[in-house]
Amino acid sequence: MKKVFYCLICLIGLSACSSEKVVLETLRVYDVANSTCKLNLSPTETRLDFYLENDAKPATLSIELGKDGIAQCSFEDVEANCAVRNIYVNVANQDNQIILVVYHNALEAFADCICKYDVSFKMSKLLSGSYQLKVYCAGPNMKYDERYIVYNGQINIAKNKKTSITFSGPLTLPEN
Repeated sequence: MKKVFYCLICLIGLSACSSEKVVLETLRVYDVANSTCKLNLSPTETRLDFYLENDAKPATLSIELGKDGIAQCSFEDVEANCAVRNIYVNVANQDNQIILVVYHNALEAFADCICKYDVSFKMSKLLSGSYQLKVYCAGPNMKYDERYIVYNGQINIAKNKKTSITFSGPLTLPEN
């Protein structure tokens, strides 16, 4: 009877190890930093052709996974009001889905211009594999919904390989 019980326990243990589903520990974002304003665009003060050309430029996201499971990430050309000083990134994950939320603090005053910023951050405890990635823009209250989705697609992340995504349009943070 003990041998049957022992065999049953071993069989259950082996079947649990053969699962193909990737289970992530809770991801964490840290060391978030944004550049100063790279490009200042104003609908009233910038030449119209220059404004239209640069305002429609799509943003990009790069993720490079190191051997230690820490991903070096960066958004390029995030658009926000010129009065924004700090841009933040938050992460949520479940199974093989990663949700990134890009947001800023409340503005004391609004400017009549838009700046383009680069935002870099690190994400810990990421494993190589295929993920469903969603990227949202949010205002200071960090509330987001499908209206503010910038990207929704599959990505493959491998150690020591840079994965780059070019969004279909700009990543523009709402002012409030």
